[in-house]
Amino acid sequence: MKIVNRARDQILALIRRSLREFIGLPLIVVAAFLSLFALSYLLDDALWGRPGPTPLPWLAHLLGDTGAIASLLGTVASGMITVTSITFSLLLIAVQQTASTLSTHVYDQFIQRRSNKLSFGFFVGLSVFVLLTLGSANPDHKPIIGALLSLLMTGAALCMVVILIYSTIDQMRPHSVITAIHDHTIKARAVDGGMIAGTRRTPRAGLSWSQTVRTDAYGVVCGIDLATIERSAAEHDAEIEIIARVGTNLAFRDPLFCIHAARSLLGDALLALDRSITAAIKIEPRRTIDSDAGFGIEQLYSIAWTTASTSKQNPQPAILVCHCLRDIIARWSSADAIPENSASRIVYADRGVDDAILAIAAIGVVASESMQNTLAAEVWRTLATLIDDVPAARLPALTDTVQRLLSSLGDHVLTRDLEEELSRCRRSLAGRGEPDAAEAIRAAAETLAESIGTLNSRGTRVPTSA
Repeated sequence: MKIVNRARDQILALIRRSLREFIGLPLIVVAAFLSLFALSYLLDDALWGRPGPTPLPWLAHLLGDTGAIASLLGTVASGMITVTSITFSLLLIAVQQTASTLSTHVYDQFIQRRSNKLSFGFFVGLSVFVLLTLGSANPDHKPIIGALLSLLMTGAALCMVVILIYSTIDQMRPHSVITAIHDHTIKARAVDGGMIAGTRRTPRAGLSWSQTVRTDAYGVVCGIDLATIERSAAEHDAEIEIIARVGTNLAFRDPLFCIHAARSLLGDALLALDRSITAAIKIEPRRTIDSDAGFGIEQLYSIAWTTASTSKQNPQPAILVCHCLRDIIARWSSADAIPENSASRIVYADRGVDDAILAIAAIGVVASESMQNTLAAEVWRTLATLIDDVPAARLPALTDTVQRLLSSLGDHVLTRDLEEELSRCRRSLAGRGEPDAAEAIRAAAETLAESIGTLNSRGTRVPTSA
């Protein structure tokens, strides 16, 4: 029974995700075309299906009799189906080519754009409208209004083909893809922030009893019902520490949450609390960027790694990602810290900024792997800029990233821009009261400078005597 319920929940989650991500809006557009067909059918019956003088005789003469209208609609319908299938095939090929160059996350950005959903829904809905109008043409029903609307909307659809092709090509540019992910990440952080603000960061002192609850599900945490957890925790006088944050990949027996209480919870009370909290944590097969800012960060550095590594050798998208991450960290750090609800019984760690800093470190590693000196300079420029601006609470994470990335410098040539950014980062650290890290950069830059004018192996630019 448990397996059946889990399969049912997975199917329902898949349907909800499909409707939310893509299918929902096209279905609404198709439904609108069905309503338009019903309205045109009633109008045709009201105008031309009654005895007496023919209204709008010029329109009836222009479109001809029922046989001529049926022939016209048959031509329009076949043409629309052909144009739609060819256009969609070409667009999907363009999306596939971009995805192979940047990342498979391009598919997510393509299907989430509202303009694409409207365009697909319009073409499918128009094809359905024309076919239904064609099917309604008979000696007892002359679809003059339906045929006129079919001609007008087909002309509009042919103009939309040009717009759709340009729009798709524009969306597949690296700058457009990366900017779209950046914007989605900012919006998702607003959703995350609302949830995080309703929790605390650390457990209360004096709770002597604890128990970790593990999951038997497989998937990704996509949402948490805080109200249900608060209510259940209050009923049992307990505190819930969420271990699997939103975006966490779960497998069988992975820790899900921890129960803290002043006294032991046993038997039915513990079982009821366990079931209530588990049901409040939504687990789905895949992550969603709508409410998971960490997924946007992952998409950004995945694109940076794919394009800048030796498999693609294209540093420009990775440089754009550095710009986006710098903007994201600056926004999330300069804004007032997300407050915590001291009265909450839920403990939830906020690691949004830390994940973005780790993404910059990952880009620094791939710059070393592919020996991309321009990307390396951009990484150090990003770190220097952030060190100048972030609050003191964020400085230790950036300082740690700087010290860890120093070991990657041995694979680079000390170009002028890299040397300037290292010097700038050193000054920034010294100005923020981090003399040890500043001295480490100075020593690393001087060691790397010894390779200037000297022939060294490709594996390392640092002389072996160093």
